Amino acid sequence: MEDFETFWKANRERLLAENKEYQQAKNHYKMSSGADWLLFAIPAIVGILSFDHILLESEVLKWLCCAAITIVSFVVCVWIKSMTIGGRSPEEIEREIKEKRMKNEEK
Repeated sequence: MEDFETFWKANRERLLAENKEYQQAKNHYKMSSGADWLLFAIPAIVGILSFDHILLESEVLKWLCCAAITIVSFVVCVWIKSMTIGGRSPEEIEREIKEKRMKNEEK
């Protein structure tokens, strides 16, 4: 088991690069269309527009609230992007590749 973990750490990148399904899943998260750019611009727009609508007196608290709103909207946009992609995540595919390799090593 330890031998496999050492092997996996040393060869992980190469093994994953050889797997087409993993590469496709990984490339789905890249921004490849105008809709992707819009989806990732939305958090900045929401954060900027929310500044004037926050009813706090402290400027620092207003900025912190805007930052929090921007982060939450970014997370929502990433979630939307992942839902529209469909299929399995790169982490799931990597886990499967590792399990298959481990079983092959045991044989």
